[in-house]
Amino acid sequence: MKLVLLPGLDGTGVLFRPFLAALPPDIEPVVVSYPTQKPLGYGELLSLVQAKIPMHEPFALLGESFGGPLALRVAAARPQGLQAVILCGSFVSCPFAFVPKWASKLVSSWPFHAFPLFAKCKGRLGLYASKEHLALSIEALTQVAPGVFAERVRQIIHIDVAAELRDCTAPILYLQGKRDGVVWRSNLRRIVELKPDVQSAVIDSSHMILKTEPAAAARVILEFMRRVHQA
Repeated sequence: MKLVLLPGLDGTGVLFRPFLAALPPDIEPVVVSYPTQKPLGYGELLSLVQAKIPMHEPFALLGESFGGPLALRVAAARPQGLQAVILCGSFVSCPFAFVPKWASKLVSSWPFHAFPLFAKCKGRLGLYASKEHLALSIEALTQVAPGVFAERVRQIIHIDVAAELRDCTAPILYLQGKRDGVVWRSNLRRIVELKPDVQSAVIDSSHMILKTEPAAAARVILEFMRRVHQA
């Protein structure tokens, strides 16, 4: 089966590399990258993703963080071949419920100029698990224009795919990082309230589950995909 991966806020797919290395040869990954220099909303990205999914082959769809709502919108169209959906540290509406919609007008691009520098400072403080993780983060962050990051944050504030979640006919697995300080566990609770048959698994990691705990994530995802395939 193919596994189509939709990345998080950076949109490059670079941060998937540790997870891709943990996949067995019988799973064929398809990483969809988003434009790095052109600010696009979820609607525009949806068209881009739909053009890249394997329409006539069985596949599972994974949306990480920012990519989760996009995965649910793809699933809502019920593409032929879709077998399962995996949401990894993701959400169906703004992950911080207390943030009002009008706050999107306050999001500017200038803070995102400091993203690569911030990653380097974290590295000097030893806040990355390895030099590889630091290098991956810097590579991803330096590729994306600050205005693109800003637009994606605005999109997160306004997104609501609760209806798409409820209408999804494919089995859904949600991966939660035990120490996720970015997308809190309340987002999983809301997803389960909206769709009680969502399966979930907690992995001892921070928000970047697929980067920091790729082997554990791969085991859970592969077990889920095989159950779905055998059903």
